[in-house]
Amino acid sequence: MLMAFLPAALTFVALVALFVLIAGPIVLALFIVGAVLRLVFFILFLPFRLLAGLLGLGLGAAGLLIRGLLLFAGVAFLLVLGLVPLLPFILIGAGLYLVFRGARRPTTVSPS
Repeated sequence: MLMAFLPAALTFVALVALFVLIAGPIVLALFIVGAVLRLVFFILFLPFRLLAGLLGLGLGAAGLLIRGLLLFAGVAFLLVLGLVPLLPFILIGAGLYLVFRGARRPTTVSPS
């Protein structure tokens, strides 16, 4: 029974081996062509990738600068809001300074 199946199996294995021997170099050539095309497109689009990277880096730096300025402005605004309750004392002190400055005798510049 097994001997009747042997010629068919041997024929099938020989056909598969023949297919591999024929298709192997073609598949290898297609892999090489794919690798070369990938390298060509990589080199072709490299300037655009570099430009995009530099543009992204510049916009990122500008974004950090704007974020820092907004953070500084927010902190300054909160500090000013914190000083609002002290505004009457600041105005009284400024008024007293103006009164005492006006009450002083004017100084004269002596000619030398």
